[in-house]
Amino acid sequence: MSDPYLLARARALRTVPVPADRAELTRLRRAVDDVERRLVDVVTPHGAQELMTGWAADVEPASGALGDSEAHRTASAVRLVTLACTIRYCWPDPSQPLYPGQPAAQDDVITSLTPLQDTLVPREGMAVLGQTGHFLKALRFLRACGYIAADTGDGMIRLGPMVALWSERDVAELRSGYDVMPVPRKG
Repeated sequence: MSDPYLLARARALRTVPVPADRAELTRLRRAVDDVERRLVDVVTPHGAQELMTGWAADVEPASGALGDSEAHRTASAVRLVTLACTIRYCWPDPSQPLYPGQPAAQDDVITSLTPLQDTLVPREGMAVLGQTGHFLKALRFLRACGYIAADTGDGMIRLGPMVALWSERDVAELRSGYDVMPVPRKG
């Protein structure tokens, strides 16, 4: 495989197994370096080590925040609060590295989010779904984007590989705002 192919494959698949062939790993690293990217070690929900491409530490990609609404969409409040609550559950000690964090029970995360809901669906039997439906939808979206790992069917939420790409500056911001993230409820 050629170097550009290895890079394109890694970007398209989001995460790729660490190549067993040292020469292939070297070619992938060279391809990544050539385009000011870096390889980041990530852990799958099953504990396997994989690689993901991210921007080099000294490269700040354009965010689209300069008024180009077609290049940049802001996340909804529900998605942001859901991600913040997930981070707080999966990262109980901000003095530790953020990624990979630890698994958290999805039901616990949803239970902590429910008091933030400001409207209930008034029909009997629909109140719980009305309270939690949009948070469950936000979890599906965050999984699809890689901020939360794919659902393994065990009822647990894990931080996804996109979190591994966050810069130290981003993680420092999370540490400084840790106390304002939704707090896990005591059972």
